[in-house]
Amino acid sequence: MRHHLFPLIPAMAVLLLAAGCQPSVTPDKPFQNDLLKKTVGPAVVGDRIEFAYAVGTTEGDLKNVKAEASIAGGAGTGFSRFSWYTNRSTGVDQPLQTATDTVTNGAVSTANILDVATNKAVTLRYYYYPTADTKGKDVSFRFSGTSSTGAEVSFQSPSYRISNMDMKRTIVLADGAKAYVSLADMTAYTKAEVEQNNLASKIDFVYIYRATLGTGNFAFGHALVSPSNPDYLKDVTLPTGLAKPRTAIDKRVDVKDAQLRGTAGFDVFIDDIDLQQTTFTKAADYAYGLAADQGAFVKTADGAYAAYVYVNAVNNTAKTMTVSIKRLKLN
Repeated sequence: MRHHLFPLIPAMAVLLLAAGCQPSVTPDKPFQNDLLKKTVGPAVVGDRIEFAYAVGTTEGDLKNVKAEASIAGGAGTGFSRFSWYTNRSTGVDQPLQTATDTVTNGAVSTANILDVATNKAVTLRYYYYPTADTKGKDVSFRFSGTSSTGAEVSFQSPSYRISNMDMKRTIVLADGAKAYVSLADMTAYTKAEVEQNNLASKIDFVYIYRATLGTGNFAFGHALVSPSNPDYLKDVTLPTGLAKPRTAIDKRVDVKDAQLRGTAGFDVFIDDIDLQQTTFTKAADYAYGLAADQGAFVKTADGAYAAYVYVNAVNNTAKTMTVSIKRLKLN
């Protein structure tokens, strides 16, 4: 998608236009609006969709803007009180308070614009947080703005499919402590927690750290190991009642995910189809030597879930590994 700026009021403000979307009005109209979807990854529960909604007028002042979602979003859905502009010297977007208040009631979000002479054109951020009820559904948005003259403009967005995946970021695994991971719960437990809460049937893999292992002391490092593995867990006392399911674990050093990483660096994403179509015919029941920005595709022994476990960070001294997970229920 290519971006450009359209001058509405010379030397005072600019209206952000997204060339990949059809403008809702012609350039000679005194009241205009446009929309840019800023997020490019899958729409996943646990993350947000971000839009930049731009409105501007040469007649009167801006009074308010509104967004109506076809399905109500979760907590955090609504407009920011700040307009954004690009610093010409740095190229960095910077905020400027533009709205006096913002309110979200059900599927409708509103923002009242500050009553100042310079507010002829603004670009507000709108955030939508998908809920569990929206998974697998399409959601769309109608944005609109009103001026002091009573004029109104509106922009209808396309429909966006909400992913069926679940996502959880920043799970800290610790060798000998929070080492037992359940994909059903997307949570790491200690041995005591597994036993006290009768969670043994939910554990899919165990995290361990060993600098070296086995005959010849070969390099081992940070590892995810299925309870079925007879070698790599032989020095681990597993929780009472833990069965030994063979969780399929396919280590990948070439698969990235920007949402799981949580910081800039690349625009690559795991989507539903990646977890639906991943095959595990040659997968092992372990993955060792894991490092940051690597990961593993994982499938539970009962075939209920497929997931991608992404490594955010490792710490050899603390014997910890921080992971984030995208998970899809298969049956």
